[in-house]
Amino acid sequence: MRKFVFALLVMALLVIAAGCESPETNVKTEKSLTIGDVTVHYSGDVSLSQAKAVLGFVRDNFQINGKTDVYVSKSGDSYTVKVTTPYGSADEIDKKTAFYVKIMASKMSQDVLNGAKLTLKLLNGDGKEVFSAESKYAYIESNGITVWYAGVSEDDAQKVLDYAVSLVGSGPWDIFIDGSNPYTVSAMSSFGSKDEIGDAEGTYRKMVSDLSERLGGKVVLRVLSPDGDEIASFTS
Repeated sequence: MRKFVFALLVMALLVIAAGCESPETNVKTEKSLTIGDVTVHYSGDVSLSQAKAVLGFVRDNFQINGKTDVYVSKSGDSYTVKVTTPYGSADEIDKKTAFYVKIMASKMSQDVLNGAKLTLKLLNGDGKEVFSAESKYAYIESNGITVWYAGVSEDDAQKVLDYAVSLVGSGPWDIFIDGSNPYTVSAMSSFGSKDEIGDAEGTYRKMVSDLSERLGGKVVLRVLSPDGDEIASFTS
């Protein structure tokens, strides 16, 4: 079963920057805060406490190696966070990193900004955008298992989390739920292709059946590779 479960968030995004210039945007940064190698530049409608929280999040979830600049701005109820990185262009960002950044946008939104809409952008050394992702999911977690959910209630997410804990005991493991007609449940795995699933197929088939019963509706279970690609699907 160890090969069956896989945690997305054991990976950390590498951030290395050396004196990057301010990004070429129309956002006016009015204040800055530096702790260690990380400097957060933030606009007037972003509070100091939010700036500190963003800085802490970047330090905890990104691998910092060198001076790193973070830019935080707000427009209406939405936030934009830009982080300088060693990536020169989008071509240098592999699938696993891209998938991780997408989830980090949601995690930062919930952990730092009370679930507000957030766009997380990676910048190159010239301050130009090389990758962008918007927050999508809320999440709950227990025993190293995280359930990310969008378009369903927290109660439904809790049912999936309780089931996952009963199935495997503890993580690391990440599961995603999108919508309820049908419920689309995506489970991370360490498998690179459908051919590698082998005996675990029986577990996945049981899982889709059990989840359908617990959620009271049709379930499509998608098995994801470490890159976030679908490699197999099962329907209740």
